Amino acid sequence: MIRFADHPGWFWPLLILWLPSIIVIMVWSWRQRHRILSRLGNPELIQQLSSSVSRIRRRTKEMLRLGALAALLLAAAGPRFSTELTEVTRKGVDIVVLLDVSNSMLAEDITPNRLEKAKFELRRLLKELRGDRVALVVFAGQAHLQTPLTLDYAAFEMFLDIADERLIGVQGTSLESALLTGLRAFPEDEDKFKTMILISDGEDHEGNLENVLEQAQAANVVIHTAGVGGFAGTPIPILDERGEVTGYRKTKTGDVVTTRLTTKSLEAISLATDGRFVHLASAGSSLDEIYSDILGMEQKEFTRHEFTNFKEQYAWFAVIALVLLLIDFILSDKQPVDRRMEMTGTLEDREHD
Repeated sequence: MIRFADHPGWFWPLLILWLPSIIVIMVWSWRQRHRILSRLGNPELIQQLSSSVSRIRRRTKEMLRLGALAALLLAAAGPRFSTELTEVTRKGVDIVVLLDVSNSMLAEDITPNRLEKAKFELRRLLKELRGDRVALVVFAGQAHLQTPLTLDYAAFEMFLDIADERLIGVQGTSLESALLTGLRAFPEDEDKFKTMILISDGEDHEGNLENVLEQAQAANVVIHTAGVGGFAGTPIPILDERGEVTGYRKTKTGDVVTTRLTTKSLEAISLATDGRFVHLASAGSSLDEIYSDILGMEQKEFTRHEFTNFKEQYAWFAVIALVLLLIDFILSDKQPVDRRMEMTGTLEDREHD
């Protein structure tokens, strides 16, 4: 496995363009030399006069220089090699995040809106994690497992970024569906190290929570809840493809639909599973209290394999470049002469004299 050192943004474009440019210049110089020689006189006479120069050796020397340049460029890139596969062990718990993406989460009683506030707090939470596996479930009238349990926080954040009201075709808010999907995301062979974080405005339009809470209690899953939004009625905006407000949702009679935070269901869920309820309502509110409780849970070991001990290996390429340049310096571009033929020719000249 190979990696390269970090460089300024201009380094890699320069490296990619430099070598092909040199090859083009070399080919151009070969053609120019051929054109100049062809203009000097009779090609056969020029060939006889330059017979002492070996074209093959000249090309070989040029290729040696090109190879040395390529090796120097690779050395400058700072290559790092590692063939050592080590086992990395981390301790943590399994955290399944249940994120409400229903239309009511677009309400702007929190700047910029409830959904963006929830995403912001989850990104902050990700920076605090130190080995916990996380999964993402998005829900509205239905629920969908967006990201299975993973230690790849970058992948989790990528799916979090694209989570919005368009991901779920059936609108509404079904906390039961979200919790059932979250329970299925945990490993079946474990009876601890499991917790959920449910973020919603609490407007549960359907479902029976008693049955799913009994399943969560039987599986020893601690469910923390976060209510996002204000208690005053707020209209639900309609957004276009660019995310701009084009109007507000209305009933069939033309009345503007309003939404408000409902904490009853959220508090009941956290209370039944020994979790914590927090209210995300202002810039100062966060999920820190919930994560403090998660840190106090019993943790398990997660094992994975990684390539480690990446060491600088630029010296090998520098040595290769030096060797190629030495060969180029030692190698003559003169045509090799047969010593026996040279001595025979000298004797014949003497006898003739």
